[in-house]
Parts: sequence; C-alpha cells; structure tokens
Amino acid sequence: MTQWLERNAPKNTAALQPPATSKQISDAESKLGLSLPEELRVWLLINNGVGMKEARQGWLSPAPGSSFVPYGWHLLSTAELVKVYERRMDFQRTGDVPDDEDDEVLVWRREWFPFIADSDELYGRFIDGRTGAVGKWNDGDMNRLGTHNSLTEFFDELADLMSTNARVVDGGIEWR
Repeated sequence: MTQWLERNAPKNTAALQPPATSKQISDAESKLGLSLPEELRVWLLINNGVGMKEARQGWLSPAPGSSFVPYGWHLLSTAELVKVYERRMDFQRTGDVPDDEDDEVLVWRREWFPFIADSDELYGRFIDGRTGAVGKWNDGDMNRLGTHNSLTEFFDELADLMSTNARVVDGGIEWR
C-alpha cells in the first residue's frame, strides 16, 4: 500500500508519518498494559500513522491528504491508537455491557487494537490480539469480527482497491 502511494499519490505519501520508534511502541504498550500484536507492531515500524491537526478540544483530525483510505478514514499512530483504545474501553465500561458477552455486542474488548478510524472514531478497524484477525466497529451496529484474516490481508486488499477504485487528482486519492 505504501509503495502504491509513493508511486501514484505524492500528496498522500507526504501525509504518512515516519516509522514509529521502539520507544513509542513500548510507551503505547505501557499505557495499554498489553503487548501489541506482532503484525501491528511491524506495521507501526513501517508507518506511524498520518499527520493530524487540532480539530476541537482533545480531538484531532487528519491533516490535508491524510484521509486516503475509503470513507475518509485514516491510519492511527501509536499515540492515536492509545487514545482511540482508551475511549473505546471507556465506552465499554460505561455501557453496562458485561465483559463476557458475545464479541459482536461488546463495545470493546481489551484485546482489540484499533489501527484505522474515521475522525470521530465512530467507525474503524481493529486487530484482535487473540487471533490476529481484523474486525470493524461502527456506531449503531454490531461489531464485525474476522473481516480479514490478518492485517496483511487487509492492507493487500486496500492496495488492490487503490489500484482499481481510486483515481489520483492533483497528487491525491479520490475514490470512485
């Protein structure tokens, strides 16, 4: 996916952040109290999300060119991953939903790690630390587990979508 962006969409490539450092990853793991799944750790060592800008109190929004994933979603940095994770866990704690409920009706499970989201964090994708599979959450609907078998499969599909369903206008992706 990053190679396709480098070849075709320089505006979006410029929005990619440099790789996460080992310290950024270990700091995120310390805050979460969990180790990141290996596949997510490897991804963050390639790309630490996209550029963000202040949107409103306590909330950031993708900087111009950063929302190149379909639906205006953006890749999360280690810092954003922690923020989204903590907010989702707060929703789970305050949602009066037992922890042992079916994964589809849970707001969030401790072993789910977000890696991509919309700017309001109502929609996004996570990697299940128990299985390595990718799932998705969205506002007003049940979680969908196993949308992809792995993070690699998700990014491979995204790269295919970019090459077939995106067009580049002024150096940035527009979806058809």
